Amino acid sequence: MPPWIALALVSMQRALGDNFTLLTPGSLEHCIDASILGKNWRFEPLTFSMDKGIEAIVARSDFIRMAYVHRHGGAWIDADSILLRDPTSLLFPTGLDERLHWHSECLFASLPGNADLAEALATGLAVETHAWGNPGGIKELVARSPHQLVPISPSVCDPGYRPVYNFDSCAVMRRTDIAVSDFLLHDVSLLKLYNTWFKRTVTRDETVAEFLDEGTLLSRIFLHIQPDRGYWLGESERLIQHCG
Repeated sequence: MPPWIALALVSMQRALGDNFTLLTPGSLEHCIDASILGKNWRFEPLTFSMDKGIEAIVARSDFIRMAYVHRHGGAWIDADSILLRDPTSLLFPTGLDERLHWHSECLFASLPGNADLAEALATGLAVETHAWGNPGGIKELVARSPHQLVPISPSVCDPGYRPVYNFDSCAVMRRTDIAVSDFLLHDVSLLKLYNTWFKRTVTRDETVAEFLDEGTLLSRIFLHIQPDRGYWLGESERLIQHCG
């Protein structure tokens, strides 16, 4: 597990407490239908390469998330997300209903039984491959059914830094010359990390301790949330042992 993912998951546990559920391989079979776990999920041809075996895991996770929220309800947040504090009231100011509360396939929510998630799951099970970032054609379903949608504004995870922080500009997280206060110009509670880019460009494996010592903007954001370095080391170690 990359150190930034371990720390991001710790940030979620810290912010959400008992409302946080971490899905692991050991818990999945009790949470969603066997048809989702049993299929060999694959992407359509990609414009970039991924480590051996990772592509299948990512493709599978696209449908695990939809199947979990469809069955149990709640909100899905990708593991490569930082929670500076609990974002629930900002994301869902009037609570959840049967509509799809949608930001992207990385952040969405609903009560159990959402019709769009059900259709996307059925489409995914019926075809051999699916498009990156669009499992089961969910983006077309969202565009087709605005009356069944509660949009989550992109501003919820915009830190205010310019150029706009997104996949194309996320290399800023590796810089050591930007103060956290100059990046977090908006009072956001949620940040996306874009793990695909981080994994493709990392030069070496690091421990959590080495990562925190780097002095990158990303490492300092975690220490901005909680300055106690020992907290992050202890909690990430417990989390990694839990994931087993």
